[in-house]
Amino acid sequence: MKYGLIVDVETTGLNAKQDKVIEVGLVEFQIDVGGQHAITSMYSGLEDPKTPIPPLITELTHLTDDIVRGQEIDWRLVRKCWERASFVIAHNAEFDRAFLQSHTVLQDLPKHWACSLRHIDWRSKKFGSQKLNYLAADHGFANPFAHRAMFDCATTFRLISPHLTELIESSYEPEFELTAVGAPFETKDILKSAGYFWDNEKRAWRIRVGPRRLNEQREFLATQVYKGQSRHVEVESFFNAN
Repeated sequence: MKYGLIVDVETTGLNAKQDKVIEVGLVEFQIDVGGQHAITSMYSGLEDPKTPIPPLITELTHLTDDIVRGQEIDWRLVRKCWERASFVIAHNAEFDRAFLQSHTVLQDLPKHWACSLRHIDWRSKKFGSQKLNYLAADHGFANPFAHRAMFDCATTFRLISPHLTELIESSYEPEFELTAVGAPFETKDILKSAGYFWDNEKRAWRIRVGPRRLNEQREFLATQVYKGQSRHVEVESFFNAN
């Protein structure tokens, strides 16, 4: 029996090396060859970061210092689900992976990751935005508590269920990482909406895409980000093994 594991984390910031996880959500499901994938377990846990939660994070998640005070995530339970999983799925997986795969409880259990944002070709399915909540709305339902880990996981499960084969197959294709060096500050919201992630070390926005989207992203950067200005886009190819 194979299991998939959908994960989501809420954190105090974007930097996995210095920011803390304050909430984790898990949805474990049994993979059915007929396409009727069934949820087998769910978990949501809060954790006190021992530092004040930034106002922007509270505004986004509605998690406050009082709500998380004294709370601890059951990392042993998280590990058990991790051990059973054949692969791990997240929406914008690079973010969640950075915080979870390096955690002391999980770092000795490398897993194959699939990203429901970039490993499903939503654009060819006529969905304009790849943001989780917009995709839900375009599918005719709402995520009632956006940016809360369990609800984001449940929303992801509902979205990916019809496309699981495509998601997994695409996750094993070679990928390309584009780094938009020197992107104008005023384009940060455009980049975020397109799935780009801020790399604090490189001080640049980056994204990973499959071969079918490489030229599309080059065109996106040229026309919507740099807009004819001189630009420098680094491209690195790699395989998404673990």
